[in-house]
Amino acid sequence: MRKVRILVAVAAVAAVAGLVAALVLRGRPLPDGPVDLVWNREPCAHCRMLVGEPAYAAQLVTTSGDVLAFDDPGCLLHYVEDQRPDVHRIWFHDSTSDRWLSPEEVGFAPGAATPMDYGLAAVPAGTPGAISLDDARRRLP
Repeated sequence: MRKVRILVAVAAVAAVAGLVAALVLRGRPLPDGPVDLVWNREPCAHCRMLVGEPAYAAQLVTTSGDVLAFDDPGCLLHYVEDQRPDVHRIWFHDSTSDRWLSPEEVGFAPGAATPMDYGLAAVPAGTPGAISLDDARRRLP
């Protein structure tokens, strides 16, 4: 009988701890800006290669707060198409400077030698020769 009481007490404590954790996480604010990535340490959520070339990196923040890193803009685009995650924010690293671009700010320079050979380098929208995000999605194999 004593073992049963101990098991019930442990189960109750675990349930309360789980509830508290869920409430704490629910109140956590979602990042509205890009999150710092640890280069050469984080795997691409699509191809699993380590994200090591900032010029071609991308990231996605889900509505549950998960931050997913990608080593190539094409990997992010394929992941969104295949997995259909609940997206909070998406960011593409500008291939010409050290900043991140939102989907509203991004264009893509076709023909770049990107890590996974999708050939799309993120550049500011309006850059001569750049294509739109929708055109980039249509070009993917």
